[in-house]
Amino acid sequence: MGIITARNYSQLKYMSVLNKISAALMFTMLISLYAFSQDSSLKGWHMKDPSEGIYGVGVDKAYELLKDRKPTKVVVAILDSGVDTDHEDLKDNIWVNKGEIAGNGIDDDKNGYVDDVNGWNFLGNSKGENLNEANLEITRIYRKLAPKFQEIESKKAVAKADQANYDLFKKAETEILEELKTTAAEFEQINGFLVVYKMSDSAATAKFGEGYTLENLQSWEGDDIQLSKQILSGLVQDPNFSKDALEKYHNYLREKLEFHYNPNFVDRSFIGDDADNMEDRFYGNNDVSAPHDDHGTHVAGIVGAVSGNSIGMDGICQNVELMILRTVPNGDEFDKDIANAIRYAADNGASIINMSFGKSYSPHFEDVQKAIKHAEDKGVLMIHAAGNDAENLDKAANFPDPNYAFQKEACATWLTIGASASTGDEHLVGVFSNYGKKSVDLFSPGVQIYSTKPDNTYEFEDGTSMAAPVVSGVAALIKSYFHEITASELKQLLLESSNKYPKLSVLMPDPQYKQSKTASFKKLSVNGGVVNAYNAAKLALIKFPK
Repeated sequence: MGIITARNYSQLKYMSVLNKISAALMFTMLISLYAFSQDSSLKGWHMKDPSEGIYGVGVDKAYELLKDRKPTKVVVAILDSGVDTDHEDLKDNIWVNKGEIAGNGIDDDKNGYVDDVNGWNFLGNSKGENLNEANLEITRIYRKLAPKFQEIESKKAVAKADQANYDLFKKAETEILEELKTTAAEFEQINGFLVVYKMSDSAATAKFGEGYTLENLQSWEGDDIQLSKQILSGLVQDPNFSKDALEKYHNYLREKLEFHYNPNFVDRSFIGDDADNMEDRFYGNNDVSAPHDDHGTHVAGIVGAVSGNSIGMDGICQNVELMILRTVPNGDEFDKDIANAIRYAADNGASIINMSFGKSYSPHFEDVQKAIKHAEDKGVLMIHAAGNDAENLDKAANFPDPNYAFQKEACATWLTIGASASTGDEHLVGVFSNYGKKSVDLFSPGVQIYSTKPDNTYEFEDGTSMAAPVVSGVAALIKSYFHEITASELKQLLLESSNKYPKLSVLMPDPQYKQSKTASFKKLSVNGGVVNAYNAAKLALIKFPK
């Protein structure tokens, strides 16, 4: 299938687009994951305590309770898309490898990574080139298996030893074709609408200036502007609509077609390594602020933006060092990179690892689990986002998976986190959040979280990607005041001290954002609670008084 471009739609007639407007307006529901309406009064709500009427995690109350204790620094590894280490609100809290002399081209600390001053970038090569766009794992699986199976029409022609891979190939083929078909159709609709919207918006801006109103549009006269007037009059009244959100969603659909589900796009070739060679650990470069650092910068700020500097926002942990490990491209992460980054974090002093990523397929999941086991044995607490597909993870695959394939016991220092909102009512659970009575440990604020973005900017974001670093920040806060607490003790402390709502019925997450079913909140996670720093501090003072 060819990639759809804007050129395909340059001759669209106005009326054909008008017939699509009602459907196009529905996109605001679909992009709510990327652009919930932003309420500036909710900046920092996740720091507040439920006793204040906002269902945050009680950070300020925790610090007040612990003010007579002396904190120590805690290293939190951010496994993500990279971080803007020069950000005004982050740079003072970026981890510095004291065993490395910056820029001398020598592996001074002999850890196998040259000039790893702030961490490491596993998505680059020795020439300084960096990977940004990537396939989804299902596309990589299809591309790997296609040469062997694409000409086979019947499973009967497949050797018994190959039948499992044949089934996987056919499943991948079906999924990719369906995604390309539906995404192409949606892209056509949104792209056509965007062409006409931009034309209309430019005309209205030229007539009335930026920030034109409904009253302006109603006074607009002329036979050639009726379509523009109709489009813009509807959108200017919609609080969920923004030009930026429309363009983001349009770009997201383009990326699905060009990169995520495109088997002809080979994502890792320029790095020069073998993605299936899990023994190869020493590749990449030290550019942890590579171009795709938007997501990681937001995550890092939640954990440890500098507090009390009257700039931007405050991170949860005031005594933190952020180790940056670039592992997540615009697409699915590679098992090899995740395993190596976990090992790097565990071997270079991280007490906590934040992982705001995940995928449904993992060809080398056992190798990743061996790295997880290594970190567990090193006493590292690992915190993982549950994902944003509104799925029950008791039934749906989600990787990395802490349930070891090589032993009966699961990882004892792992937490999987769902996303909660600021209200303690039926809307407590994020509409997008994955859940699971057996698979998600607890919930944490992940809706409308304000944090750092590249180039000294700040934005609201939504997702379990935001919920996980809230927990990582709380864990680091407690660890900083109770330095001898072990990772397993810290995990149990966070679970035991979480705020429980046993009688609360909540709207179930829904993939189409059409919430109609309800469930008891306590049944959506193992713990049935929302993390709370103040409660954790109180309990820690009892359990670890010295």
